[in-house]
Amino acid sequence: MLSVLPDTGVKEVARKSLLDEFIDVLQSSRNMEEKIMATLALKTFVSDPAALEEMGKYAKCIYKTLRKFKRTSPVITDVLKSLMNLSSVNATELWHCTEVVELESSANGEVLSLLHLKGRVLSGHSDGTIKVWDAGKRGLRLIHEVREHTKAVTCLYVPSSGDKLYSGSLDKTVRVWAIKPEEIHCVQVHDVKEVVYELTANAKVACFISQGTGVKVYNWSGVPKHVTFNKTVKCLAMTGDKLYCGCSGYSIQEVDLCKLTSTTFYSGTRKLLGKQIIHSLHIHDGLLLAGGSAIDGTAGKVFSHSTKAVVGSFSTGMDILRIVANNDFIFTATKCGAIEVWLKERVTRVASIKVTGGSHSKMTSLTSDMDGGMLYAGYSDGKIQAWAMD
Repeated sequence: MLSVLPDTGVKEVARKSLLDEFIDVLQSSRNMEEKIMATLALKTFVSDPAALEEMGKYAKCIYKTLRKFKRTSPVITDVLKSLMNLSSVNATELWHCTEVVELESSANGEVLSLLHLKGRVLSGHSDGTIKVWDAGKRGLRLIHEVREHTKAVTCLYVPSSGDKLYSGSLDKTVRVWAIKPEEIHCVQVHDVKEVVYELTANAKVACFISQGTGVKVYNWSGVPKHVTFNKTVKCLAMTGDKLYCGCSGYSIQEVDLCKLTSTTFYSGTRKLLGKQIIHSLHIHDGLLLAGGSAIDGTAGKVFSHSTKAVVGSFSTGMDILRIVANNDFIFTATKCGAIEVWLKERVTRVASIKVTGGSHSKMTSLTSDMDGGMLYAGYSDGKIQAWAMD
């Protein structure tokens, strides 16, 4: 729209006039269709740097509306990303969250694993229980509960296909679950002969951490194969036929699941004092997120998965123990108990969430929905906290 106007001063006047009109509709109109149309019209400002900078001045008053309507069109998501990438926009001023619930489930022990899937939250507990919760803006409502593992459920995983749930346990089994709207149903039990501390899986293979160094690869039959490298593995992430292992020595190993060979994806700087460990890995939107020990004011890095290049760093002096991401933000659970919030596009810290766990309780799990509306944390005392993000 603006690009077709001649550069005679008319463009600048038109830009200001149209932008003021669209912003006014977004703020004052009660007609939902008008608001959506005004939001879509802002796309015309993105391709014009001067127009985008002008729109950035209104970021604080339109951000909440843009987030509300972003599900209606990918165009709105593009507008949001362009807006948040502006150096003139202070992302800290736009962030806000509210605690909506704190649940007590201490009867089932520690909450060792949490994941969000299609409006549901699944939790794995130290007594072998798996719970299914209905997840809404007003909190969590328990809708299903099963206890088929005989020992602690240490990990839950759903692949990108979303068709199956996989659970690992200290009872030395991996279970495969069918996912239904209101429940889960166990369809396979695999005795892997070793305790399972961490798990990632798909229809072809299950990869898990057990005792000792290296990682176990199980093709759903026979005995799990040991991919050996002289490092203790703390966390896993998988995409396609590649497995990534966060290890001691502040390194990330890449395992080729076709050849069962490993190479070094990243090797960090070693320090003489203290242990340097990659505690958490997460793959999202072409990025490999790694969090671990804080070294020289940095506790993790963001890599481009395709090029292996470092595209960002988590500048914090606190060890990162858990890391998750959605379409807008990255969340890092720190050793001191706080959750730090980072803008995904710029890897810029925008907020810190103070959690209410007791002095003897530690955060054991963390998950978020993909749309960026909710965040959930589980604790060693059995509590689950949920926050709504505005």
